[in-house]
Amino acid sequence: VAVIVGIIAGPLVTNGFNPYSWEYHDEITKQLTRCIIAIQVMAVGIELPKHYLKKEWLTMAMLLIPVMMFMWLISGLFIWGLIPPINYLEALVISACICPTDPILANSVVKGRFAEKHVPTHIRNALSAESGANDGMGFPFLFLAIFLIAEDSVGTAIGKWIYITCLFQIALSCVIGVIVGYVARKVLQWSERNHLIDKPSFLAFAIALSLFLMSMTGFSGSDDLLACFAAGNAFSWDDWFRHETEEAHFQEVIDMMLNLAIFVYIGAII
Repeated sequence: VAVIVGIIAGPLVTNGFNPYSWEYHDEITKQLTRCIIAIQVMAVGIELPKHYLKKEWLTMAMLLIPVMMFMWLISGLFIWGLIPPINYLEALVISACICPTDPILANSVVKGRFAEKHVPTHIRNALSAESGANDGMGFPFLFLAIFLIAEDSVGTAIGKWIYITCLFQIALSCVIGVIVGYVARKVLQWSERNHLIDKPSFLAFAIALSLFLMSMTGFSGSDDLLACFAAGNAFSWDDWFRHETEEAHFQEVIDMMLNLAIFVYIGAII
């Protein structure tokens, strides 16, 4: 519905809202979507149960490595067949962009009355965690294909992929996210105990944290989405923040508003 509203409001129909008239509309689109996805993956990390990744590490490893790799390779085959001028490596670049499951789309099967009634809790948690983590885990597949295309030697491509993508973009972003999330949790708990933060600021803390972390990792060049997911897990590792905010439903309202806004925007640029 939001996409249809965007199409009607956009240049195709009424031209009441025309992002193409902006000078830097491509960059605005990129940064807007980055911000919204960063907030979404942070929210997914926060909403997971206590110590979830520690308890379900095997499930997550299976979903993010062999299952996602299979999706990447099979999707690449379909794209290669549908677009004959490109080769298989070029198809894998496109495939790596479409394999990650967006948390916004995953919400349709993990949230709401129907999901709570018909989808078991452990399945909903696994889908939420996978949708939050695989936005960042798409990086290794994307850059492996890019390096194999760009480099003359397979060994050079694999070497760059290991130290640039796996170590710098993935491992470093996880470390940054865990440290920032842990420190933020301790600072917020200390502020709450000493009555140094009011309720509105308390509720908005996670959103501010995701934007701060996105900017921080963006400057360093590491994986901002994976860092936000890791930070969300570390921030809500003991379930304290989730229990403190579950009655306010502030996060759900913000998520809904952001989802509607981005889909209206997407409709306007079609």
